Amino acid sequence: MRVAILCAAMAIAGCSRHEERGHETFLQHLRNANAKNVSGGLSSERFMNSRARVEAQVFPGIRPFYVLGRLERIEKAPCDRCHRDPLPALTAKQSGEPRAAHWSVALRHAGESVMNCFTCHGQEKMISLRTLNNAAVAFDHSYQLCGQCHSRQLQDWAGGAHGKRASGWAPPRVVYNCVECHNPHQPRLQVRWPAERGEGSNIR
Repeated sequence: MRVAILCAAMAIAGCSRHEERGHETFLQHLRNANAKNVSGGLSSERFMNSRARVEAQVFPGIRPFYVLGRLERIEKAPCDRCHRDPLPALTAKQSGEPRAAHWSVALRHAGESVMNCFTCHGQEKMISLRTLNNAAVAFDHSYQLCGQCHSRQLQDWAGGAHGKRASGWAPPRVVYNCVECHNPHQPRLQVRWPAERGEGSNIR
């Protein structure tokens, strides 16, 4: 009986040491994650085509990731082709002429007592966006502007729980900017109904 108990104790001790070694190996694997390609050679690079990307800024504690660049896709950029004067002067100058590109923009984001054009756009330098404390923000990093009011959504976006990836799940992580899905002037998503199968439809 004593021999059986002794054998059982030795077996348990051996298993514990084996589990310990296995656990240490796994932790070592995690420690070396930045030194090795732990994705087994997989990469999302081939899905990126030629779209520019920039590294996301001001997210301490979150593994670095990238955002699709915006500036190259803004049709009216650079803004200072037209915005050489402050907006009030430009508005007065164009009062009797055909309106320029964005005069038809309707701001349906927040009440007029809370928000107007200058909440996000500087009056002097239209080539950059402006924070609430008047710091310049590049169009590629416009998520910083959104996050001033929508801080919870920004945290979720930075962590990967909100928004969409622009490529596969393998590294590098590249995501869409807020305004790829939300119109900054009218950010509420419109109601969309499921497509119905009808005559001539390609829905199967």
